[in-house]
Amino acid sequence: MSKISLTFEEKAQLIEAINNDCEPDPDLLLKFFPSTAEKLDLQTLDRARIPTLEYANKQSKAAILAEASAGIGAAPLQIVREFGNTDTGQWRNLIVQGDNLQFLKTCSRNIDPLIKDKVKGKVKLIYIDPPFATKSDFGGKDGERSYSDKIASAEFIESLRKRLIYLRELLADDGSIYVHLDWRMNSYIRLILDEIFDRSNYINEIIWQRTSAHSDPGRYGMNIDSIFYYVKSNRKIWNQLYGEHSEEYKKRFRNSDTNGRLWTDADLTAKGLHGGGYTYTYRDTKSLWRCPLETMKRLDKENRLHFTNKGGIRLKRYLDETPGIPLQTLWSDIFPVNSQAKERVDYPTQKPEALLERIILASSNPGDLVMDVFAGSGTTAAVAEKLGRRWITCDFGKHAIYTVQRRLLRIGESKALLEEKDENGKIVVKKGALYSKASRPFSVISSGAYDFSHIMDLRSNKKAYINFVLGLFQLERDPEKAASFKLANIYALKDKNPVEVYPVWEDEFLKEVRIDEEYLEEIITQSGGRLRGDYYIITPESCSNIGDTTLKNRDGKQVNFHILTFPYKILEEVSRNLELQEQPASQDNVNNLITATAFYFNEEVELEAVRTGNGLKITRFATRILNNDGECFPGLAGLAMLLIDLDYEADKPFDMDVTVFAKEIGEDGSVKIANLTPSVGLIAIDRHGNESKPFNLE
Repeated sequence: MSKISLTFEEKAQLIEAINNDCEPDPDLLLKFFPSTAEKLDLQTLDRARIPTLEYANKQSKAAILAEASAGIGAAPLQIVREFGNTDTGQWRNLIVQGDNLQFLKTCSRNIDPLIKDKVKGKVKLIYIDPPFATKSDFGGKDGERSYSDKIASAEFIESLRKRLIYLRELLADDGSIYVHLDWRMNSYIRLILDEIFDRSNYINEIIWQRTSAHSDPGRYGMNIDSIFYYVKSNRKIWNQLYGEHSEEYKKRFRNSDTNGRLWTDADLTAKGLHGGGYTYTYRDTKSLWRCPLETMKRLDKENRLHFTNKGGIRLKRYLDETPGIPLQTLWSDIFPVNSQAKERVDYPTQKPEALLERIILASSNPGDLVMDVFAGSGTTAAVAEKLGRRWITCDFGKHAIYTVQRRLLRIGESKALLEEKDENGKIVVKKGALYSKASRPFSVISSGAYDFSHIMDLRSNKKAYINFVLGLFQLERDPEKAASFKLANIYALKDKNPVEVYPVWEDEFLKEVRIDEEYLEEIITQSGGRLRGDYYIITPESCSNIGDTTLKNRDGKQVNFHILTFPYKILEEVSRNLELQEQPASQDNVNNLITATAFYFNEEVELEAVRTGNGLKITRFATRILNNDGECFPGLAGLAMLLIDLDYEADKPFDMDVTVFAKEIGEDGSVKIANLTPSVGLIAIDRHGNESKPFNLE
């Protein structure tokens, strides 16, 4: 370690800078850090600075990541429903309903039991297709901002930047990220990606020709998207993929065997080849050959030699054994999902499976974890499932969640992406045939929106309740350390001090006992009188008659009791007044980027309907959510959409067949839909994303 030699004046200057919370004179760098400074060429470093995008209210990376560390915005996860059976501890793929920023913070914090040590630093591939261009963004009707206003706003760019910062935290060291954009945003986000992932980790800009040539008035036809490909380090996963040969190339394979295999011939002699060869006679032909005699015999036995009329020997090169052309950055061979495509799920901006198949095959291996936090129609999850990858996908919209769920439940009816062979090499599944497999186990989980009645069903959900209330106060359950205090109901530590979760799951405590001074004295007694310092109690507010209190133990030492009330009534009230982004009321704005402002509890939604001659009619709809004026939505005004299962069975998962948006529902609740089946299930989604229980339309 180099010795630092400072004058009295320089030391005084440093002390003054520290006392005034400001930087010292940069000229002192060489004296403060002599060994480091010698290695730095500051002029070179200055020239190496990359361009950055600066705008109002841009947070530092450290400040953004600190939010998750402090639990700000991170939200406890709750299982909503599960599909398929697993052994204890076995991985389940995840469909996450909620604000993706909250979910990313939860993953980065790495405390929640559902994802702890399973996601952070483990994701091998991320693909996101942020919904920048939706039809509703272009209008200025009813005071809406136009799309150009939105993309110019710093708030919009910063919202995506925050997500990218957390996504990088979740990537494995050999992980990759693909960010899919159109012309409206690619120049902005390219700078953001350079900043977050480092320009040296930029690999490619892929140009996807998403439509055929067409005319755009007054300009060249816009028919491409950009997909930026970055890695976390130089250890990236890379599987070389090949495209089909051109027709011109295929014409070279003019010969065919009796079985129809096309081939062309190639030289087997080593004439002119550096490094020599093998001299011998084969089939009366002596030459300097490229391969040894044993290899020549094997090729002959395999019918891979061509004997010319002049006695020459050449190698057969088969067309079906050539790998093709290494993929380039222009992808013009993948077509958008048309109206007749089997994979179509009637979701706006749905991306073709072939696009995700190419990305997933190139940058991940079977068993790897793939993530997409802008789920949309669920193409990433469906393709990852069929390619044998694990996956997580996230979306705020209930329409998206039910679309992805339906796609996974029916994945066996979709096309297979890979050719499969048995142990003898016989093809058992052809590419493009039916996939014919059920999806592996997956769960739908909630992040930031909770079923309040489920959490408070304490007798059957004690563990869920404890995890939930600890999560409210950003605490991690730690049974081993908590047990060292030898006191009842200690489940966590806060600054190394015990945290009790008040046991409302027991009748006596819920109905009769209240936290008061006598209750606190009993805790000191149970500890043998040795308890001292800080002691925390998390409790529903209705179970406490006392606030923070200081008592003394048997040795006269202070015990500071901190009462952390679980403010569910307050949270319920707050949830009604939050400016929550609403669920889409039409197909046009189903893919809007949504940022929630906080977590909230799901409200109860009531639904009843009857059949009519041309469809159905909603006879009762009720939701407790309030509009911005603090009033209940009248009539059907609080309804966002109606989900319809045309083959509904009460003991089976709700499998959405049709989505009817509010704009398609008559003022009297009438819905026109042809050919309703005898067994129909309905779910109503209100404008805050709360949903009714399935209603059986008789």
